[in-house]
Amino acid sequence: MTDTHLKRTTILVNDCARSIAFYRDFVGMTEYYNQTMSVGGKIIPAGEPGAEVHLGIMEGNRSDVAKLGILEWTGPRLPENPGYAERTRLGIGDVVFVCETPDMDPLIKRLEASPDCRLHCPPHDWTVPTPDGKGEIEMTTLSFFDPDGLFFEVNHKRNAPNIDAFGIKRTTLIVRDIQASIEFYTSLMGMTVWYDQEMSVGGEVLPAGEPGARVRVAIMQGNDPEVGMLGLMQFLDPAVADPGAYPRSIGIGTAMFVASAENVNDINRRMIEAGDTYAHTIHCPPDHDEVPGADGKTIELTTMSFFDPDGYFYELNTRKEVG
Repeated sequence: MTDTHLKRTTILVNDCARSIAFYRDFVGMTEYYNQTMSVGGKIIPAGEPGAEVHLGIMEGNRSDVAKLGILEWTGPRLPENPGYAERTRLGIGDVVFVCETPDMDPLIKRLEASPDCRLHCPPHDWTVPTPDGKGEIEMTTLSFFDPDGLFFEVNHKRNAPNIDAFGIKRTTLIVRDIQASIEFYTSLMGMTVWYDQEMSVGGEVLPAGEPGARVRVAIMQGNDPEVGMLGLMQFLDPAVADPGAYPRSIGIGTAMFVASAENVNDINRRMIEAGDTYAHTIHCPPDHDEVPGADGKTIELTTMSFFDPDGYFYELNTRKEVG
């Protein structure tokens, strides 16, 4: 385990209040944070400097990690992006929220009752390899698109214990070159490989690739042995289309990752020392700021931001509570 870990994945949405209600009332998460604030325009490549935003943070079965951030630019607003809300397929540059639930039947009934949920796959039985590759995990899985086109896979294990409340186990990234991504997250971010297996995907649960495609999945672990992990998935055979150069901005329907590190300056230094490989992906070098915490106390942050090899955007913080 390491001192770098994923605190939450934040989704950029059209209507923060609507999304908070969706994840609270239909998905079954708990509202942890709900505040408006202004953003300076340095850290995040979206919106205008000094814009007003509405930030909600939802938590699942853990209060300390694996949260879901919900972020809306309220003034001035971000451009509409109807293509994300209406999409039916995923590819390189998209994320999959991999979640668990202790009770599949009540969850599917709530989702079916939501006007803001597009169900992709009703409960489906399948198996995946265990981390050591010697056994199988039997699962029942459903999947859906949320109000802004973000994709969620929700699992209930049939031959192993389940968590006691809905929770996000990890966020999985669909990548071009999984080996290059593993190198990035181990050598620069300081994470470790917890799982690395090849398998076939049937095409029912995940709206990406071809039915029966061969994929490689690696799961990167931070400082928690169970949750807050980062998944990497590459379609091997057949491959999925490469979208080309990634945009140096994010917008409605996309996600950003908020992670913490013992010292962001060390990670910034390693990226610069990597030269042309990673230095050009830095969006904002380490910067100091103060923000209000969920309990009203002031938090001092040293923050940098950057894009990973496939264009996924990170805000990386070293934080200290000051009063």
